Amino acid sequence: MSAPLQSPLRVLVKGASTVNWISWMGGPRSDFTFPRVLEAQLAADGWPSEVRAITMASEKTSTIHRTWQSEVVSWSPDVIVLVYGHFETIHLFLPRWLERHARSMRSKPRRLSRFYRTRVLNPLWLALAHLQAALDARLPSGSRRNRLKRVAADLETYINRVQQVGSPMVVLFELLPPATKFRAWFPGMAARIELMNQELAGVVARQDKPRVRLLRVSELVDKHFDGNVDVATGDGFHYVPGLHREVGIALAKEVEEWAATQPHLTRSHTTDR
Repeated sequence: MSAPLQSPLRVLVKGASTVNWISWMGGPRSDFTFPRVLEAQLAADGWPSEVRAITMASEKTSTIHRTWQSEVVSWSPDVIVLVYGHFETIHLFLPRWLERHARSMRSKPRRLSRFYRTRVLNPLWLALAHLQAALDARLPSGSRRNRLKRVAADLETYINRVQQVGSPMVVLFELLPPATKFRAWFPGMAARIELMNQELAGVVARQDKPRVRLLRVSELVDKHFDGNVDVATGDGFHYVPGLHREVGIALAKEVEEWAATQPHLTRSHTTDR
């Protein structure tokens, strides 16, 4: 009788553009986002896995409540990675739908569409962005703290819900501040990021479970990019391929450490029958 096969790890990764966007896009096929790096590293280390990345640019944290039953109850992942909170720190008052509309890549190459975007939408967006920056520079950094607390509450509620489905490991991500060149456009964002990171750390501390963790991305920037966020996030916000690689490798280490304590991932259930 052949030896039983090892059960594959199931990893669900959710988040906004930090998960699915590379700075800069358009590089070689080997430029992987960190979920793909995670899958490759797990395979290299002898851990068969299936990694599902369900992401959307400019995604609000509150959306996780809509899909947790179809994504978690139905599939029962062993590990859930949540990269949220970044979008809520960006804008002071500009709405999510307007940013997604202004930055959409779904517009058709039609004369009327080009006219609308170049003569109406883009100038309007730029004017509103200038107004937002002026106001953001004058308001105290904690003026939108309630928004950040709602993010933390959404994440904590989600974590409590998914623990009902076999107690999966959950990893939250520390957020990086914007690069220097963008701080004039978003004067209060760096301070909001700092407050958001405090909220995320608070969620993990209140859970007080070894399987609920916070990945310190800033430590990877310190180690591999000399602490230079501008280099680590070439376009100002998103990870460069090298940081995606280091994040994926570090995440794999965390996942493997936890997975080694899970009997169903280290031997087949058939050995218990």
